[in-house]
Amino acid sequence: MLFDTHAHYTDEAFDADRDEVIKAVRAAGVGLVMNSSSDEKSSRDAVALAEKVDFIYASVGWHPEDAAGFSEHAADLIREWVTHPKVRAIGEIGLDYHYEDAAPRELQKEVLERQLQLARELKMPVVIHDRDAHADCLELVRRYPDVTGAFHCFSGSVEMARELLDRGWYLGFTGVVTFKNARRAL
Repeated sequence: MLFDTHAHYTDEAFDADRDEVIKAVRAAGVGLVMNSSSDEKSSRDAVALAEKVDFIYASVGWHPEDAAGFSEHAADLIREWVTHPKVRAIGEIGLDYHYEDAAPRELQKEVLERQLQLARELKMPVVIHDRDAHADCLELVRRYPDVTGAFHCFSGSVEMARELLDRGWYLGFTGVVTFKNARRAL
């Protein structure tokens, strides 16, 4: 059985043909899907889609691009959502230092740390987004040795990969490893 560990089927790009895409995914042999979120709306939408489609599950959380929208109210929403039987992780959370107009790095780190605290409190795995922020991501996850999950689009060093694997993390590789300027994957 195939498991799509990181999808965004609630994204507006699928508004015109979401049902057809989901049917095609199932017909292609995908047995499970984890649909990730990035903010309050996408988290609500991911839970609703998981309720509607038997083989889709949800992760809920605030992406670093949406760090400014995170608050204690958001933390309370995550606590509420993870009680749903089809919510299986907190994410997509992390750090993204790639774009100059991104949320300030200190804010991103605060929001990631708060969500890692929630994951520990709620005993939930996380889905980490790490783009051009390897050292800071690793430093933060080291603070929470009892929290693991997946680095969904891993592009760090071999040493970082070994440490994460030794700590019980999963690593995902995406099409970025095929880019001409990509560093050699493990």
